[in-house]
Amino acid sequence: MSTFGKDIDSAEAYLVVRLGAIGDVLRVCPALAALRKARPDAKIGWAVEGWAAPLLKHCPAIDRLHLLDRGALSAGWGAAIREIRRFVQELREAHYTVALDFHGRFKSGWVTRLSGATTRIGYAQGQSTEFNPLFTNRQVRLSDPKENRVLRFLNLLKPLEMDARFDLNDIGIVLPEAEMAAARQGYAEMGQPELAVFAGCSTHQSTYHRWPMEKWIALLQQTGKAGISSVLFWGPDEAELSQKIVKAVGAGCALAPRTALVEMMARIGCFPAFIGGNTAAMHMAWMQGVPTVFFPGPADPKTDGPLDPVPGFPLRAEHLLRADRSKRHQAEVTSAVSVEEAFAAVQACLNVGVSRKNNLTLYLRSG
Repeated sequence: MSTFGKDIDSAEAYLVVRLGAIGDVLRVCPALAALRKARPDAKIGWAVEGWAAPLLKHCPAIDRLHLLDRGALSAGWGAAIREIRRFVQELREAHYTVALDFHGRFKSGWVTRLSGATTRIGYAQGQSTEFNPLFTNRQVRLSDPKENRVLRFLNLLKPLEMDARFDLNDIGIVLPEAEMAAARQGYAEMGQPELAVFAGCSTHQSTYHRWPMEKWIALLQQTGKAGISSVLFWGPDEAELSQKIVKAVGAGCALAPRTALVEMMARIGCFPAFIGGNTAAMHMAWMQGVPTVFFPGPADPKTDGPLDPVPGFPLRAEHLLRADRSKRHQAEVTSAVSVEEAFAAVQACLNVGVSRKNNLTLYLRSG
């Protein structure tokens, strides 16, 4: 189904294709903001799977969301075919002239091609996967394949001759003022804790991005003894893990309430510092100007870490990196990070974070 309901009848109509991965959806939003700034009168739609959509409902640059029902695609051939027909018809009726494939996979390439857009922009061979370049007719080759993903997404606008620079003051998301006010109130009621924590990670990254539970417990016990209070955020997949950590840590560490995506983002933005893996929560933090300690795993930290001017503190065992092994077989790059290293990084992050909070520029606009 589509949301927002605006008719797209402009001669300039752009379709953003980034179907999922909430962290990447967040990191496409600065490119969306740049597109809107360069084309203020154009109509802009976004094709996305429904579970990643809640945050996009707070992107003022979007005129229309096209929601692909992932559940229907896995509910048998009949349901899948009906959903594909509905989705393609909806895209074609919108009459997009330009489609931008930020995802770079087979499925996103299929959506891009079937959208009916005459100009289809994607990444070049070797910088996208699953035969994606077969579906696009304008391709961007990155000069640095390991550059930060936010910059990678901004560079997809280059064929349109747009100013593609990152602006932390306009990340493309505007959270409701009521949500922001509730987050600030909740933060105050918890005693204004110093450290936001997200100990989980996505299921497919769990083998190489997740720091061991016993080390999380030891770290948060140490921060508590040092007078640094923490709040552990979690999603449905991390509920049990997070409860175990908080119970073992004891005083000084609290479990965040169950939150929806928008609520979690608003709450995390209240903290002076954040620590966690390469997750959507981590990107929620740094994109609001929160100094961040993060576990990048075997991937290059500059690809997934914060961009200037937000301080980032990567944690990984550099000496264990192996160029001849896949990321999935390098769990020790994360697991070998010591509690002492993590504690030192948290202290450094907080020293920056408290200073910045006392002279705060509110990076995430609210409305």
